[in-house]
Amino acid sequence: MKIFICLLLVFGAISLSTPQTVVATEGAEVFDIRKGEVVQLIPNSNILQNQAKHWLSSIIGIVGSFKIEPTEGIAIKIPLTPPFSITNNWINGTVTEVIMFVGKSKNYYPTLLVFTKNNRFVAVHIRYHNLKSFLKENKLYSSELNLAAAPLS
Repeated sequence: MKIFICLLLVFGAISLSTPQTVVATEGAEVFDIRKGEVVQLIPNSNILQNQAKHWLSSIIGIVGSFKIEPTEGIAIKIPLTPPFSITNNWINGTVTEVIMFVGKSKNYYPTLLVFTKNNRFVAVHIRYHNLKSFLKENKLYSSELNLAAAPLS
């Protein structure tokens, strides 16, 4: 019996440490930062995937702060299916997921947290690229959100 339990623990540890392929068919999760919970799901579609790719193509620079997440606002987590390869001044790799943070403070600019296949991540600012339209189409827009592009350093 002890051998069976040991084998079960070993196989369990191996399965947890082995990379798993995750297929993102559910789409995006919208997280209310203040409430601390997912408040909406956006179905996966070509439009959703293309929006994330547009954000990636409009990067204007790295976030210069260690504080990536605003204290109030929303976060939109979008898994990219299929993963998207990108090479620019800030990212060189295959992007598997992005999280768009949009805050309410006038000092917090929309921030895109980008995750790559190699388990790396980078926080970047983007040009104002259809963000307001995207938020309105998905019933997420609020005039309290700061949608201004970050000033170039």
